[in-house]
Amino acid sequence: MLSVFLSYSRDDLSLIEKLEAQLKTHSEISIWRDQEKIYGGQKWPKVLGEAIADQDVVLLAWSKHAAASHFVEFEWCTALALKKKIVPCLLDNTILPPSLASINSISVDDLPKIVAALTGVGLAEDRGRRVEVISKLGQIKASEPEDVLAETRPLFDQRSWMVHGNVIQGENVTVQIKQRSEQSAKGFAEKWQTWVAIVVGLLTAVTLAIGLIGKIPGLSTDGGPFIQTLDGHIFDECTKQPVSGVLILLSTFNLTQQTDDSGSFHFEMKTNKQEQVTFTAQKQGYDRYTGFANVGLTPISINLQRKCR
Repeated sequence: MLSVFLSYSRDDLSLIEKLEAQLKTHSEISIWRDQEKIYGGQKWPKVLGEAIADQDVVLLAWSKHAAASHFVEFEWCTALALKKKIVPCLLDNTILPPSLASINSISVDDLPKIVAALTGVGLAEDRGRRVEVISKLGQIKASEPEDVLAETRPLFDQRSWMVHGNVIQGENVTVQIKQRSEQSAKGFAEKWQTWVAIVVGLLTAVTLAIGLIGKIPGLSTDGGPFIQTLDGHIFDECTKQPVSGVLILLSTFNLTQQTDDSGSFHFEMKTNKQEQVTFTAQKQGYDRYTGFANVGLTPISINLQRKCR
């Protein structure tokens, strides 16, 4: 049986109880939903982390209330750290945080898609990661949610889990881990001549590179907008074949384009580095798709849905 951790804000409890009741009609799914008593003790971050680690997948009920909840933020950040599969379920039109934006979200009204996403292929459990994360959560001494988040960030950062503001970034949109180098240190005093030569060489190379970039049209060295691309491919979710003639709209830039015979599209725009943009994809016979992407990164892949025949 598939076990699901249900992450939500208590301000959405009426919707959550309805969703939980609908999911329980599926015998292959069991729901774990937190109880208020779990937060009474000082060690609730560790207990909650273990509960997330014990489930197969995290169903994130996202709303304006969830976006403002320290508990919900703690839960999805911990799920990322544990490399758990996350299925965002939208209760309203609140935009997902950047670290989750590339994950396909599903409306709370579309129960069949929610069930399909939950029961789809998940991520393999990383036992070593689980032990590390739970151990770190066990070191947290605070009990107030805001204070727990404040303690969680430096604890994860000690293990090179990169924390930016309220977001723990992730590898493959889970957690981005940078392994510490195990190279032994060399005495600087003994190697100072080599280091000086390397530093001088690097500074020279950087200076030359900056000069060249400044001469290339469309590129900027001052952190301002510059020409970037957004590429992607559209597929039929049922047949897995490319879909041509799909209208792609970037409303922010007032740009439109139709996919070619290979289901591909390509945009060029002047914008800030890796800026997040909203796009829509639509074609007669398919559900309208709205998503988010960061320009200048790898091509995105979108599955359009329609009834399989």
